[in-house]
Amino acid sequence: MGKKPVLGKGINALIPEFPDSGSQGDSTRQIVYLHVDEIERNPLQARTEFDEERIEELMHSIQEKGVIQPITVNRVGQGYQLIAGERRWRATQKAGIQEIPAIIHEIESQQDLMELSLIENIQRENLTPIEEAEGYRALMDKCFLTQEEIARKVGKNRSTVANLLRLLNLPHEIQDFLRRDKLQMGHARALLGLDDDDDKLNMGRRAVEENLSVREIEKAVNGQRTGRDKKKENTATADPDPHVRDFEERLQHRFGTAVHIRRAANKGRIEVEFYDDSDLERILELLLTDGE
Repeated sequence: MGKKPVLGKGINALIPEFPDSGSQGDSTRQIVYLHVDEIERNPLQARTEFDEERIEELMHSIQEKGVIQPITVNRVGQGYQLIAGERRWRATQKAGIQEIPAIIHEIESQQDLMELSLIENIQRENLTPIEEAEGYRALMDKCFLTQEEIARKVGKNRSTVANLLRLLNLPHEIQDFLRRDKLQMGHARALLGLDDDDDKLNMGRRAVEENLSVREIEKAVNGQRTGRDKKKENTATADPDPHVRDFEERLQHRFGTAVHIRRAANKGRIEVEFYDDSDLERILELLLTDGE
């Protein structure tokens, strides 16, 4: 039986000319042991907060069984910079162990290294939605990747990437709730249906204080929107057909944004709101791919 590759598919997919250490006949990607002090953290690490309790658990596991999966590093001068495996590196330091198994790459292109580091960390770590969104934004801003390219490289649908990027439009306090796991992705998507940032903030605070479920926050958001819509309407649609309202709510849930059906006599229009260019692209993709 062949030796199981120690790397995930991310590095091989991104840099196929760099086989992993399980490849036959390869001598350049061998596992070596590096002193932990020779390694510096990756400034492109997507994770911004590390759960000390989980680091402690990993430390005890390393003390008992060692580091099973090597970290991945890039040679920088006389030292090394992490590509992936910061939690293992931190836990090894915490355990008082001086050496850690590593696979060394020598990537000279800063563009390639930046892209690889971001994607490896997004794929490997259990990130919060905000951390993942920030990783995607960094790939767009620093590596000049499109949403479609990002989706292909991380193995996700483009709509998933677009929905996560939309979270960065939320007020910072709501983003912090997501970062600290006080709100979930479903709560955030519901809050994005509100137009005003103060409304989003107040509803988000209420969701945290009252421990509202995603369904409850969706209902509260729809109720608030309906109330405002009724105040704004000065036409015959001020008291809409319940069937129309049902379709509006289903469309809002489908597109993750505000949707209005306006009727006058025997004609009308459907309005779908978007918040920025990437949000428009996301909605257009949903519209254009529905029939495919």
